[in-house]
Amino acid sequence: MQTTRSMIFGAVLSLTLGFLATGTSAADPIPKDDPLKMLQAATEQVLQIAIDTQKQPERDTAAYYTRIDAVLMQIIDLEYFTRGVMATHASAKRYKTLTTEEERRAFRERIDRFGKVLKDSLMASYADALLAFDGERITWEPAPANAANPNEVLLTQVVHAKSGKEYRVQYRVRKTEKSGWLVQNLVVEGLNMGEAYRNQFAAAVEQNKGNVDYVVENWPRLMSKVTPET
Repeated sequence: MQTTRSMIFGAVLSLTLGFLATGTSAADPIPKDDPLKMLQAATEQVLQIAIDTQKQPERDTAAYYTRIDAVLMQIIDLEYFTRGVMATHASAKRYKTLTTEEERRAFRERIDRFGKVLKDSLMASYADALLAFDGERITWEPAPANAANPNEVLLTQVVHAKSGKEYRVQYRVRKTEKSGWLVQNLVVEGLNMGEAYRNQFAAAVEQNKGNVDYVVENWPRLMSKVTPET
């Protein structure tokens, strides 16, 4: 049975990148020099795509997913998130224990496959939920200074629901050498998404007798009846 937190997860997730759609074309590249501006630009674009799709008498779901994916993949550090979910099964320590090139290639390919499976399943769930956006107000809290690591920032988004309730979503954003600022994890109303999916992946591997490849290939089906929980 879903807990109160898991039930609001779906609703809040649909808004974590939903912002006031004003002025930004869905085809525009996302600015990567400032983390807050990056998130604001991305949220404007995905919401505008959803609004455009809502107006279509016959929706082209594949085209809609492709447009949403094109925006989100500019701002998400997919490899970092994927490795975090797979944990020891994608660690450098595990890779160093492999003795043949065939084993190492299979290891890398497994991570790549799961990254695509994870991205597609999360993106589809998010895109579907985004279509339910109905004018909630969203604000941002000032980011606390991080003197220890200026290349990492925690940004908090506040979703003001029409009921008067407020929901907080925290984005951990890190400045990467090659791609600028990228989202590495998020916490929705206290629910750490990276940790939740990592726990689910570990449980699935254990339940399937350590068969990581089986879990990778069947992830959407295995997770279809699971709500992220810590």
